[in-house]
Amino acid sequence: MRNVKNLKFVIITILAIAVLVCGVLVGYKTGIFEEETTEPVTIPTTKITFIEGITLTEAFKLLDENGVATYDSLMNVAQNYSFTNYPIYSEIPQDENRCFKLEGYLFPDTYDFFLDEAPESVINRFLSNTDVKITDEMKARASELGYSMDEIIIIASVIQAEGAFSDDAATIAGIIYNRLEEDMKLQMDSTYFYVEEDIASFVGEENIESYRETYDTYERYSLPQGPVCNPGTFAINAALYPEETDYYYFCHDKEGNTYYAKTYSEHLRNCDKAGLQ
Repeated sequence: MRNVKNLKFVIITILAIAVLVCGVLVGYKTGIFEEETTEPVTIPTTKITFIEGITLTEAFKLLDENGVATYDSLMNVAQNYSFTNYPIYSEIPQDENRCFKLEGYLFPDTYDFFLDEAPESVINRFLSNTDVKITDEMKARASELGYSMDEIIIIASVIQAEGAFSDDAATIAGIIYNRLEEDMKLQMDSTYFYVEEDIASFVGEENIESYRETYDTYERYSLPQGPVCNPGTFAINAALYPEETDYYYFCHDKEGNTYYAKTYSEHLRNCDKAGLQ
């Protein structure tokens, strides 16, 4: 009798397990127990190339046009946020006469951005790259020349903005140093246009006069108060390793040919040759 009861129990248990297994199999087949999956979220990105010599205002407008971050938000962060986690940031003087704090430090390169990216993150991308590109060897060389790295960036920005090519950049650098040593005004057109275009568009005509005094090298005898663009590697290297030359003047014609002169009268003749008179 006990064996019959045990047999019934075993048969009932086997049938119950069979029913359960069939139910599970049917459930998976019909999708009742189908595992829920979440599609990965893809955040749209964009790739932007910033050419050597681009200015900060031009870079921020380009980012705005490409949907990365608005011009105003980028400018607000650039002017007011402290990026002290980057050593290169400490090279920038905290100077009220400097219009754009980060001009010269947005290294020209190709970058990937998220659309609608936080402006702090966008600028971090630039400074992270600049921090790598401005090496300790460059800083040591600047010190050998008797200049700060920031002053080298300023000189490089003028070289770049003057339309120098890689093969004449070192000569133009030598001319800039010659004029500085002789306490001559640099009289570089790029510094004038930087004030009248980039700075004026930011501060307004009613506030521009003080920047003419601090940036326009037709008015001041020293370097401009800050960089006038974001220079590339070849311009920075030219500023660090200028060519020794007797020239004090240069000009370009429309084809990009460079004319050098030792005297002002010779320079005027070169301007005639270049079609600039």
